[in-house]
Amino acid sequence: MKKPIKRAAAVTSGAIAIILSIAAIGVWGQTKAEQPKTVRLYVFDLGKLTNNNPAQYRFQKDELAVTDLAVAGYLIVHPRGTLIWDTGVVPDSQVGSGARGANRAGKRTLKDQLAEIGYAPKDINFLGLSHYHFDHTGNANEFQDSTWLVRQEERDAMFAEKQPPGVSVLTQYNLLKDSKTVILDKDEYDVFGDGTVILKAAVGHTPGHQVLMVKLAKFGPVILAGDLYHYREERELRDRTPTFEFNSEQTIASREKIEAYAKKIGAQLWIEHDLTHTESLKKSPEYYE
Repeated sequence: MKKPIKRAAAVTSGAIAIILSIAAIGVWGQTKAEQPKTVRLYVFDLGKLTNNNPAQYRFQKDELAVTDLAVAGYLIVHPRGTLIWDTGVVPDSQVGSGARGANRAGKRTLKDQLAEIGYAPKDINFLGLSHYHFDHTGNANEFQDSTWLVRQEERDAMFAEKQPPGVSVLTQYNLLKDSKTVILDKDEYDVFGDGTVILKAAVGHTPGHQVLMVKLAKFGPVILAGDLYHYREERELRDRTPTFEFNSEQTIASREKIEAYAKKIGAQLWIEHDLTHTESLKKSPEYYE
């Protein structure tokens, strides 16, 4: 009787390619993101707010070129890690659901836009919110496993027994209460330690409102201004603050401070709610670098 012949499993170059392709695909089907050599800034379209009452910003309709407001989110990809900045107005679970307010969302979820460039929420190292208002925290709970960068006054207000009136939705960020957290107690916080991604205090709109400076090697520095302003017209009329400010005097002082900072470093200041400007920006999967 002939002995059975033992055959070694032959792995062809084609099979190796298939294996590597499978390894590069995550659970949700996204291609694994490449590690960049310089800082990248991705912009996500997360919807629009229709505003028929500019009086709450102390403007008349005819004083504003555009009254509706953009909603955007941003991903900063650094050679040392990732930071998500502001997370939209509608939780991804409600996008396309017909739920009340879901029509304010963009056409695609934040997670879908992240997956397209190779990321899932679990891959994001840091979460930064300009402030706690509902149109910036829509998907904050998705990043409960990220390290949250927040000012003490902001966190205290978010989890106070009496919630801030009208503009805070606890269920959008309640899971952050148990997240790993870095409390920011100085004017500036250098996220990656090399001066390219800096959180800067700009209080007034909320107790711990902040802005984010991203220094891009080719494009130059950009300041993502949160709700320091809502309309470009406010930059000329800086003493006009929304009727729902936490502290209008602080906001005016913060506006002057950030304008001086932008001028000093030669940065563009992006008003996140400026619909015309936001629509003109490159959207993910394209990026600024």
